[in-house]
Amino acid sequence: MTRANPSANEVAFFHRPHAKWVVGVLNMLIAVVGDESLLGLLLRQTRFEIGSLLREDQPTAFLPKAAQYKNN
Repeated sequence: MTRANPSANEVAFFHRPHAKWVVGVLNMLIAVVGDESLLGLLLRQTRFEIGSLLREDQPTAFLPKAAQYKNN
C-alpha cells in the first residue's frame, strides 16, 4: 500500500522555478508600491531572502587551484 503523503525528508525545501517566479512577482509589486515605502521595504527584504535561498541552493562550479609547482 502506498502512502498518500511523502515524509518531510522526501519533499524538497522549495521549488526553484516557483521561487524565481515569486521573485519576479515581488519585483512587479515593488514597482507598484515604490522602493521607499514601508511596504516596498518589506517586499524588498522578502525578495532578498528568497534570492539568498536561490543562491545557496545553486551548485558551485569546481574551480581548479593554480599550479603551485610553477611558483617554486
